[in-house]
Amino acid sequence: MKIGFIGLGNMGSGIAHNLQQYCKANSHQLYVLDLNQAAVDKIVEQGALAGESIKQVAADCDLLFTSLPSAKEIDIVATGESGILQNAKPNQIWFETSTNELAEWQKIKDLAPDSMTLIDAPVTGGAEGAAAGTLTMLVGIDDESILDSNTKLAELLASFTNKVALMGPSGAGYVTKLSQLHLNYLVAQGIGEALMLGKKAGIDLNNLWSVLKTSCAQSYVVDAYIPMVLDGSYDPSFALGLATKDMRLITDLGNHLNVDLELANKVYETYVEANEKHGFDAPHLSVLKLIEEKSDQELR
Repeated sequence: MKIGFIGLGNMGSGIAHNLQQYCKANSHQLYVLDLNQAAVDKIVEQGALAGESIKQVAADCDLLFTSLPSAKEIDIVATGESGILQNAKPNQIWFETSTNELAEWQKIKDLAPDSMTLIDAPVTGGAEGAAAGTLTMLVGIDDESILDSNTKLAELLASFTNKVALMGPSGAGYVTKLSQLHLNYLVAQGIGEALMLGKKAGIDLNNLWSVLKTSCAQSYVVDAYIPMVLDGSYDPSFALGLATKDMRLITDLGNHLNVDLELANKVYETYVEANEKHGFDAPHLSVLKLIEEKSDQELR
């Protein structure tokens, strides 16, 4: 089987590495493609082949994965004379693992050839999970039997996931991912306010954190993010600009589905403000610097 992988960023490179190990052990051929030649070379050194173009990868591969920054890049690789849709091999299955806009994905689906199966399959678990092969894949698919009856496909997905969650029909994967991110960013801002209350009251923030992580406030965000606020790193593994993009997708989804996301809209405004002040490439928890600046107090 020939497998194509387009997009070797922080998430894609980890997934592709684990996928290549599976391909090597099972006599499959992986083709990789990215604008960053160094990222391509790294996977090629492990036995993959460098794709010549989107057109070539789409035309030659039975199975296709994409991991891209935004809906803009997904549209670029999907549409046009050189894109995936016009050059897809018959009966190709495409797993789109990015965080994408539901409305834009529906447009792409409408343009796809009838024999092609498009699966929205965003992943969660971070770059560390991608590298370790422990991601959760959130799947939106109209015909679940495609996955249920294909044991080889399940084994392949298991090479970089711990769990494949079937969330519902096409689009359900994206909605699940954005719902998860919605809560993540709400809580991320909440920890800034909670910590500032403690700081202003003279409480040792490490002691406060030890209580928060063993109380009703406990969550992944509390466990993982607070230490990176207290040490001043603000988690450089993910950019503030990408977090701001995610929040825009969440508010757009609310508009698309006619849901009043009052909290999301307020949080998005804060991320926009932080992005303008600290820059796209700042660590994503730099959003908490806003409360530090307004309170004239650092959270250290």
